Amino acid sequence: MTSAASVPAFYTSLGAGHYRPSISVQGAWRPDEQHMAPVSGLITEELIRHEPREGMRIARLSFEILGLIPLQDLHIEVRTLRPGRTIELLEADLTIGGRTIVRARAWRLQLSDTADVEGSELPAMPAPQDCLAYAEGGAEWQGAFIASLEWRTASDGREGRRGVWVRSAAALLEDEPADPMSSFVMLVDAANGSATRMRPTQMMFPNVDLGIHLVRAPDPAWVGLDTAVTFGADGVGLTSTTLNDVAGPVGRAEQILTVRHFPS
Repeated sequence: MTSAASVPAFYTSLGAGHYRPSISVQGAWRPDEQHMAPVSGLITEELIRHEPREGMRIARLSFEILGLIPLQDLHIEVRTLRPGRTIELLEADLTIGGRTIVRARAWRLQLSDTADVEGSELPAMPAPQDCLAYAEGGAEWQGAFIASLEWRTASDGREGRRGVWVRSAAALLEDEPADPMSSFVMLVDAANGSATRMRPTQMMFPNVDLGIHLVRAPDPAWVGLDTAVTFGADGVGLTSTTLNDVAGPVGRAEQILTVRHFPS
C-alpha cells in the first residue's frame, strides 16, 4: 500500500451534495469508471448527515447499481421515505450528468440498552496483527482504488473462499472528517475481489447490488472480509461476507453477480 500522504482522498466536496472524485476511486474493470466501494462510502456519509437523529443509527444499507459509474463529478440527494419516532427509511440517489447511477436505501433504527441479551453467531476472524501480509490480494486487479489497499490474509484460503483484512491509504473526503461508519462501508465492496473463483482476466463477475447489515457501529481501522463466492450454472453468482472490525464480527454483506464470459 502506498503511504497515505501520497494517495489523494477519494472525494472533494464541492458543496450541497456535489463531489469531485480523485483518481483514487478508479475502478477495477475499466479505467474510466469509479469503483463501487468508495461510492458506497460517500453515499453512506450523505445518508448519515441527512436530518440526523440522536439515539438512532443506520443498521441496514442497500445499494442498487443501475449502470457503469463514470469517473466524473457527481451529486447525491437524500430524502426521508418513511419518517418515524423509532424507525426511519432513507433513500439516496447518486446522479452523474442528470442520470441516476446508484440508488440506495437505509434503515435508521432507535438504539436501546440490550447488553443483558447480547450474543452473536457470526464467526470471528483472527486479529489483523495475527495475520500475514497478502500482496496477492489486489495483484490480479487493475485500478487505483485496489492499488490504495493494504491486504492481510486471515486464512490460507482458496478460490472462492478466503478471509482478509483491508485498509486504504486514501481517506474518504479531502480536508474533512467522515463518519466512522462511512469509512468502514467504503471498503466493503472489495469483498467481491477478495476470494475470486476465476481470474478477472478470464471472466467478468461484477456485482449489481450491495447489501450491508450492521449490528453495531463499526471501527474503520481495518475491515475484515470473511468471504465465500458462489457461481450458479446460468450466469448468476453470489458473494457472501461476514464483516469484522478489530473488535470482532459486526455484520453481513451480500452482492449478487452477473457472471459472463468476455465477448469473443
